[in-house]
Amino acid sequence: MSCPADQYLMLGIQYICRYKLAELVPLHGETTFDAIASAAGLPVKDVTRFLRLTAGWHVFHETSKGAVVHTAASRQLLDNPMLKAWINNIAEEFWPSLARTVDATERWPGSEEPNESGYSLSHNTDENPFNVIKRDPARQQRFMDVQSFSHQHFTFNVEHLLNGYDFGSVRSLVDVGGAHGEVAIALARKYPHMKIVVQDQPEVIKGLEKRIPEELKNRIHGMEHDFFTPQPVNGADAYLLRWVFHNWSDKYCVKILQSLVPSLKKQAKIIINDICIPEPGQLGIAADCGLRQMDILMKAFNNARERDAETWEMLFTLADPRFNFLGIKLPQGARMAIIQAEWTGGEQ
Repeated sequence: MSCPADQYLMLGIQYICRYKLAELVPLHGETTFDAIASAAGLPVKDVTRFLRLTAGWHVFHETSKGAVVHTAASRQLLDNPMLKAWINNIAEEFWPSLARTVDATERWPGSEEPNESGYSLSHNTDENPFNVIKRDPARQQRFMDVQSFSHQHFTFNVEHLLNGYDFGSVRSLVDVGGAHGEVAIALARKYPHMKIVVQDQPEVIKGLEKRIPEELKNRIHGMEHDFFTPQPVNGADAYLLRWVFHNWSDKYCVKILQSLVPSLKKQAKIIINDICIPEPGQLGIAADCGLRQMDILMKAFNNARERDAETWEMLFTLADPRFNFLGIKLPQGARMAIIQAEWTGGEQ
């Protein structure tokens, strides 16, 4: 599994997903390229070539000439709906953007705008990709499923945050961009003194009340909020932004931080849980390459980026000199670092 992916494998996967070919192969027993093509209404030559292509990565297996069966890999397209959503999202939303990213750098040199990227050219749009996806309920649901699926990996587990940061003195917390409240629920269970406001877009926060366990309903509340607008919750002890900043360019991350300022009390903590790329040479080649690929993938999508320690500190400096950068900690086994700052200004 790789977000950038091998281009030929992803081409084959995109074809399979676009025409729902996995559903046309029986779970037990075999079928033929001819039968699949007939059921899908596709040219048998194309079906044969694409399925033989992906078979090189063990996605389907040709048992004899023209006969095909599922493999453990291809069955995942049927047995694991969230993985299927992840693959479809990469194939349809992200992967085409990579092919036009260099074109975008030529057309919009140095742009930090989300609507001036490889996605803009490959999807023929002048809108922010998030807005494009949001207009289609099926694509929006798939995108939200992808976020949930991605964080099922143990390196993204919320326990790394809970064990890596002492929230003991935090009695009121705002989970900015808190989605479905998974992190808020985990925090509320561990810290029975904590009250939490979960903020997100209306279509995301909808239904939060049903997800909150009954015993936590008096301590977790949902709120519609656009994090580019002034923060409406005044005087909280801490503001948490988990897996938010990597979706935006530096310009817009500075705006997110500045939108917090009007509501911050002295010594309020800003806690960011996101990827921090180590210094060059600190990782092995393969691990470093994976992070660099993710960085370029985010550029291709909407000119967002992954960041190193120097860049994280720079964001706070640019946002407001009254932010005191407290440093970065990477819990053992975690993919996402804990980036901290404190507000040193007076009461707002």
